[in-house]
Amino acid sequence: MIHCETWAGLPGDPYRWLLARDSAPTAWAAVRRLTDAAERLADRLDTDPNDPRPFPGATLRRWLDDRIGCEDVAHRLATGAYVPEVVTITGPDHALYTLTAMPADGCICHRPRPLTAAIAAHPEGVLA
Repeated sequence: MIHCETWAGLPGDPYRWLLARDSAPTAWAAVRRLTDAAERLADRLDTDPNDPRPFPGATLRRWLDDRIGCEDVAHRLATGAYVPEVVTITGPDHALYTLTAMPADGCICHRPRPLTAAIAAHPEGVLA
């Protein structure tokens, strides 16, 4: 089993927030889960995916079309490697979004930092 995760954080901040987690039985299934997550994140970050300006989702969309990059991730996962940064992008307000994958037997499941009352009161700021 392979865990596929989407994380968010800020540069210089030691905390990261887990936005989504999914599991896959094989390396190629994990790549499919990661590409699904990349597409969902790109759709949320970009107001118009057809706009030629470099919106944050453009990097995700390039990775989705990078067959060699996807094959590399699948190969690394099949050999039991932890892939800490399948793809990382900088979104609005300099937030960093990272897709990562790791075999379940090597997983050190980190708990996300608890939400403060102020953040919990504004759920519209949560993208995933």
